[in-house]
Amino acid sequence: MLQFDVTKLAAGLIIAVLVGWLLVLGKSILLPVLLGIIGIYVLDSTASAVGRVPGLRGIPRRLRRLLALLTIFLIVFLMAMFIEANAQAVAENMPRYQSNLNTLVETVMGSLGVEKLPDWSTIEKTISDKIDVMGFLQGALTTVQGFGTILFMAILYMVFILTDLDGMPAKVQQAFGNAETAGRSLKIVGQINQKIGSYLSAKTLINVILATISFVIMLLLGIEFALFWAILIGLLNYIPYLGSILGVLFPVMLSLVQFTDLWHAGIAFVALMAAQLFVGNVLEPRLVGNSVNLSGFMVLFSLAIWTAMWGLAGTILAAPLTAVVMIILSQIQSTRPIAILMSENGEID
Repeated sequence: MLQFDVTKLAAGLIIAVLVGWLLVLGKSILLPVLLGIIGIYVLDSTASAVGRVPGLRGIPRRLRRLLALLTIFLIVFLMAMFIEANAQAVAENMPRYQSNLNTLVETVMGSLGVEKLPDWSTIEKTISDKIDVMGFLQGALTTVQGFGTILFMAILYMVFILTDLDGMPAKVQQAFGNAETAGRSLKIVGQINQKIGSYLSAKTLINVILATISFVIMLLLGIEFALFWAILIGLLNYIPYLGSILGVLFPVMLSLVQFTDLWHAGIAFVALMAAQLFVGNVLEPRLVGNSVNLSGFMVLFSLAIWTAMWGLAGTILAAPLTAVVMIILSQIQSTRPIAILMSENGEID
């Protein structure tokens, strides 16, 4: 009996490694398709929400999906243009920030009694010898551009998937022949739809609220490019745990080199982190709840795995993708215990 269990475990591990290898190998093909399918879930949830609005219930569901798709495309396009313009503006102000940083370093070192300071050119050369800053920036730019291309392909897939969406249940019935099997498959798809749709919809609302609060804080503190940093905070908050910290560091660092005042930067850090804690510990549990039903360990573990396989896109989609895996595992009797271990509360629908 023990040998049989070990054999099954080994077979499962081999299959998992093969699937992971195929996911990495087929990233350029699979990722846009997967993003397109997830986008369809979001569009379908949006269309259902619009259909509950008085005065809009008479609009056909297909038209509501199309309107939601056009709206999302317009928002993404305008946001990309805004981010690019502001990133360029930040880059143009770098000489001023560098001068302010020199002043801040001299002030701090002077207060510590250090009289002889290395000039900035020496510091810059030392840093550049240790860290390839330009290589890092080029790599980040390439990553963002690659993700933009994948996102564009995903939108194209969404357009074509929409044309077949309403006829999909009938196709599933015909493909399986067995009504019970077809019904079970549609039920699994429905669970995945509900998990992904509810998670991404609630998470998006949370991020908009967080970005708004952060924008007001930075505006009151006089931090430059407040709207740009607020949008960046909202986008980075899609990344579990780590995104909230990264989102706060950028405007705090800018505050430091803009005002050359440690107290101002400290106030910015405390205020922005307070907004993160309020949203993460008060609003998010109420709006998102346990929509993905994953334990904290699984969220971090999945974040590492999906980021290693699919980079930036994997980082953002780690939680919903792992929730999909858990749902599929829960429908197979032999793998159901694994799904229970992955869950937050030990209960599987």
